[in-house]
Amino acid sequence: MDVWQNKGRKIRNERKTLLKVKFGKLVRGPIPAVHFLKLGLVIVPFIVIGFLIRYLAVSNEIAVPYKADSNEMAVPVIQDTTPPVERQQAKIEAVAYTFKPGDTFYEVLLDFHCTPQDIFQVIESSKPIYDVKKITPGSTITFTIDPANHSLNRLEYSFDDHHVLVVSKTDGGYTSSQEEILYDITLRTITGTIKNNLFDDAINAGGNPQLILNLADILAWDVDFSSSLREHDSFKLLFEEIYKDGEFIKHGKILAAEFVNRGHLYRAFRFEDDQGNAGYYDDSGRSLAREFLKSPLRYSRISSRFTKKRFHPILKTYRPHLGVDYAAPTGTPVEATSKGTIIYCGWKGDYGKCIKIRHNHLYTSFYGHLSRFAKGMKKGKRVKQGQVIGYVGTTGLSTGPHLDYRLQKRGNFINPLTFKSAQQHAVTKELKPSFEKHKRELLIKLEQLDEELLQAHTNPPAKVLTANRSAGSSPH
Repeated sequence: MDVWQNKGRKIRNERKTLLKVKFGKLVRGPIPAVHFLKLGLVIVPFIVIGFLIRYLAVSNEIAVPYKADSNEMAVPVIQDTTPPVERQQAKIEAVAYTFKPGDTFYEVLLDFHCTPQDIFQVIESSKPIYDVKKITPGSTITFTIDPANHSLNRLEYSFDDHHVLVVSKTDGGYTSSQEEILYDITLRTITGTIKNNLFDDAINAGGNPQLILNLADILAWDVDFSSSLREHDSFKLLFEEIYKDGEFIKHGKILAAEFVNRGHLYRAFRFEDDQGNAGYYDDSGRSLAREFLKSPLRYSRISSRFTKKRFHPILKTYRPHLGVDYAAPTGTPVEATSKGTIIYCGWKGDYGKCIKIRHNHLYTSFYGHLSRFAKGMKKGKRVKQGQVIGYVGTTGLSTGPHLDYRLQKRGNFINPLTFKSAQQHAVTKELKPSFEKHKRELLIKLEQLDEELLQAHTNPPAKVLTANRSAGSSPH
């Protein structure tokens, strides 16, 4: 039994060895080229047939037209019937941009994809009217751009309350023009009685702070609003209200005013002469403008009057006080009461920081205890009436913030509160009839105190002043 098993195992081993030898020769031996030729003859026909089938399929897709089903609804072709001009306008983009801190005109338009060439042409074209490079934060420009070629077609900018810069594209580049802004002006009246002070009572009557300051300026030569107001004093105002496109913009000019102070009636009428010079006049046609203002401060109270004998709170002794002390918060602006030349500006003993102004060969004014001087104030500088020259303080021999105001005539101190300065001019005889007629019209309106709108009128048509690169500065 074992012999047969061993013999069978030997035979199987011999067969495995023979197979390994033959397989090794097959793998390691060279493959005849005829085998590759036979393989190629079998594969190539299949590849050619595949390309032919693909080509025929694509050809059929191109050649065979689409046949719509008779039951299928035909889709209509919509044609653009918009005129070419309207299609062009539809592409235009309108932009209103408000400048932010750090913005420049060039960079703003560049951000809206305007070309540098167009931007530079706009800047150069607008220079005779307004330099657009000076546009400040908070200002708004409006412009239109054609997105097809990033061309700036039109730009508008209101550079003041009365004029707008308009830049338009032309075949040769850009042209600029200055146009007047059209406003709607209505006339309105208010009336009031002094109970606390002019500022609060005028606000309660329907006025605003700027309107009240304008009234104080008009009557500043006759009424000292710092010291002379009394309870039951009264006022009436006729003034303009300015609107644009139905929106209130601001209060305009005061056309007429009445003020009753301590039983005395003061009137002011705005009148324009034949040269276009406007001013305020009293009932007789005399100018309200005088050589000196009644007070160097807008609003304050008198803490010490002009006297030859006053008890000094610091020195504890009686001594003359040859001026008027106006108590006011530190930093309150101090104005020159008349035009003149500064002959002293600096520290002056008990007066502290002081300014002295010579107005003419007769009068000299003093302003003492200032906290600081206005910018540019120095000896030899000429100042205008109403110009701020310094600010209230408590420098020198002082118990609190106030202004010590003094006035000299020919070297002698006089009482500023009782001083009456000369009026500057009056309406000429030739214009007196026109003034009287104008005054009557204003008085009629001034008496209509029902607080209704009295009259509406629009400014005359705008005057357009054209300018281009070669033009000079436009008139204002």
